[in-house]
Amino acid sequence: MRDDLPHFASAVGDPVAAADGGPGCLTCSDALTAMRVLEIDRPRELAVCVTEGGDRCTVDTALIGTVSRGEVLLVQAGTALTREGG
Repeated sequence: MRDDLPHFASAVGDPVAAADGGPGCLTCSDALTAMRVLEIDRPRELAVCVTEGGDRCTVDTALIGTVSRGEVLLVQAGTALTREGG
């Protein structure tokens, strides 16, 4: 980890509490949504994910690196910011 980028490192790897008390984005405090990986497009760093409620969307995984099917990601605005429990 680069010492000159502490805020970037925290935003990617260590979410803070959102206004509702759940995990949130360090920059804007929006809540992160837990989404399970269903399909992976490694060359484009994308994954098709689903929420607990069954909503599906394509998620950009470039910030967190390689993901696996079944893994739970914390997502904001279509971008995975960290892994659940990570």
